Amino acid sequence: MADIAAHQAGGAVLRPPRVLVPFIKEDLSQGAKAAEQAGTPYYRAAGEKMMEAKVQMTHGEFGIWLTRNFKLSAVHARRYMRYARATADGENGRYESFSDFMRKDGGDPTYGKVVRKAGWHDAVKDTISKAAEDARRLALAESLTRQQERDADHKLALRLIDIGYKVLAKELHPDKLDGDRDAMVRLNRVRSSLKEYAGG
Repeated sequence: MADIAAHQAGGAVLRPPRVLVPFIKEDLSQGAKAAEQAGTPYYRAAGEKMMEAKVQMTHGEFGIWLTRNFKLSAVHARRYMRYARATADGENGRYESFSDFMRKDGGDPTYGKVVRKAGWHDAVKDTISKAAEDARRLALAESLTRQQERDADHKLALRLIDIGYKVLAKELHPDKLDGDRDAMVRLNRVRSSLKEYAGG
């Protein structure tokens, strides 16, 4: 609380912590970048001295010498020497940092970047996602098949009603010798009910 009072006494307006987050992240990022840029002359100088030492050694000696003296792999030493050769003319402005050199001309486009390795759970998530998608596709196909069957049943039901109606109408029509007006009215009523029930 004393820090807050001192800050406010100086006339400064306190910004909420959530507002400060992106500014702090930018500061830390710029600090890391500045630190790496500041190191480039030293990486170049180290690379030059490594090249000087290497020409004096027989095949195989250089790697042993690196490990014994610097705990440094031959691969990383080659990176410093490659950087020293690339910037030998003093043209450091081509690269923002050693990492930038490695990504552009050092043969490692992901150098210095955090590359997240796929964990076991990623494979499980992919499998579950694929299974869910397959299930959705199958359910949709089954739903379509059921709808097609319903449509076919509906058409058949309407056809049966129409065929039955025509056969009976010929027998019951009042214009026929054995026709019956009441029976024809009933037939029409039953036909309407059946069509309504069949959804037609």
